Amino acid sequence: MSVLPPDLPRLRTLATYLRGELGRAQKALAAAEEREAWPHVGGPCPSRPRG
Repeated sequence: MSVLPPDLPRLRTLATYLRGELGRAQKALAAAEEREAWPHVGGPCPSRPRG
């Protein structure tokens, strides 16, 4: 037994909603990855001699 609605209008509504949620999830993921990488960006380069 499927948890999805059987009729076309509700399936279209659900698909539209899920596309929006996926977009928000992808943006949140990208932001989290950027925040996690932030301490590593601009840090001292190990091959560059210190001042």
